[in-house]
Amino acid sequence: MNTYVKHKWIKSFFGGIGILSLLLGLGAALYGCGGGGGGGGGGVAAGSLDVSFNTTGRVTTVIGMGNDIANAVAIQPDGKIVAAGYSGPIYDFTLVRYNTNGSLDTSFNGTGIVTTAIGSDDHAYAVAIQSDGKIVAAGVSGPPYDFALVRYNADGTLDTSFNTTGKVTTAIGSGNDIANAIAIQSNGQIVAAGSAFNGVNDDFALVRYNADGLLDTNFNGTGIVTTAIGYHGDYARAVAIQPDGKIVAAGYAHNGVDYDFALARYWP
Repeated sequence: MNTYVKHKWIKSFFGGIGILSLLLGLGAALYGCGGGGGGGGGGVAAGSLDVSFNTTGRVTTVIGMGNDIANAVAIQPDGKIVAAGYSGPIYDFTLVRYNTNGSLDTSFNGTGIVTTAIGSDDHAYAVAIQSDGKIVAAGVSGPPYDFALVRYNADGTLDTSFNTTGKVTTAIGSGNDIANAIAIQSNGQIVAAGSAFNGVNDDFALVRYNADGLLDTNFNGTGIVTTAIGYHGDYARAVAIQPDGKIVAAGYAHNGVDYDFALARYWP
């Protein structure tokens, strides 16, 4: 290989490496920004634990002397996190509010934790944040078990403008009635969804409350609606409000052999 050809080949080869390195560098930068492969930003892999949350990405909170179970979570506009469930050994509605860094928010009931007795056995299964910052938890209270809702002020105290006590229970069927989900309408009315025993099996059940905690009798005349779908039991597990105000409940219904997805939509 003569000197000219050799020089040209070397220049071409190392020039190509330089271009390749530049392209690889750009690709890595794009990936780190989340623009190339779904990266979590700042070079952190998506799905890795966020160590800005309690330094490990994980937090556990001891509440009662028995099992403490969180069933639902909601994020406030300020980023604070509200978890709802129940704590034992005598189960009460339980809410815990965390700061964005995972520490307990002591502006919430002084400790970050609030427990609320309604009956002798109370379980919160859903939680929602109202536009005014008040917090609504829904579940069951019993026995016998009825729909149960509790509304809290932003500081964790009971909101006594809600049914005068901050708490309301609603009996629907002849047996256990369980609220599994909750949604807040744009007018402040509260829709709880779950199931109610009809004497033989369970049906979808929806209850709508006015902002003051009273039943909204514009909703099916009583504030309560039940819907049979399958053969041996129908259970609503989720509820959502459409932009046009229609209400969609989702869960499962028995077809005589096993359970299927089930949805029901209602006029507002």
